[in-house]
Amino acid sequence: MRRWVTAGIAATVVVLGIVWVPGIVGGRPPFDPDAVPGTQVVWVTAPTGADRGTLELWQRGRFRRWERTLAVPAWVGAEGISREAREGAAYTPEGTFALTEGFGRLPAVGAKLPYLSVDPSNTWWWVSDIESPLYNQKYRCAEGDCPFDTTHSENLGRTDPQYNYALVIDYNRFPVVPKQGSAFFVHVEAGKPTAGCVAVGDEVMRTLLTTLEPSRKPVIGMYAT
Repeated sequence: MRRWVTAGIAATVVVLGIVWVPGIVGGRPPFDPDAVPGTQVVWVTAPTGADRGTLELWQRGRFRRWERTLAVPAWVGAEGISREAREGAAYTPEGTFALTEGFGRLPAVGAKLPYLSVDPSNTWWWVSDIESPLYNQKYRCAEGDCPFDTTHSENLGRTDPQYNYALVIDYNRFPVVPKQGSAFFVHVEAGKPTAGCVAVGDEVMRTLLTTLEPSRKPVIGMYAT
């Protein structure tokens, strides 16, 4: 999939639910550019209490100009975006957080952020057991040998199609606070609201994985409007 411009006029292409938006010359980003650490921002908004919104990708190019290069529909938590996100609630956490790594059941050819390929052994977990010191961390173990309650954790290899590709949202990670919520990702959508993650099409996920770069310090902002 490629961006395109005809006769110098910005054009929008809709293919498989993807809306490509060529750079908006002179456009004003919906965030404070001085408040983000780098030059790539994934921006997610939804009406208050809504489970459906929009994901945009903003990038700063030459001459410090911000351009929106992607805009697509996105699912969020069934209870919407909120600062009340916590374990057991279907809120997407409101705020701006780093995007530092990804993982997936499928290989992400060309991924620039560190990417964990989840193998078919189904031994990779994301720990949501609030009693475990491993809470809100990934951990590898055979199900019967895990040092946490696997019934309160997510097996990354069994979650299909959502975890075919995923980006980890660094909410409640550094440091981790028990009960404040775990396993928040941008992942492949399944045609329904999430338990708190952001979900988009698989083509969008591949685009994000091959576009976001560690050196550009990407973040995700998620806000109710």
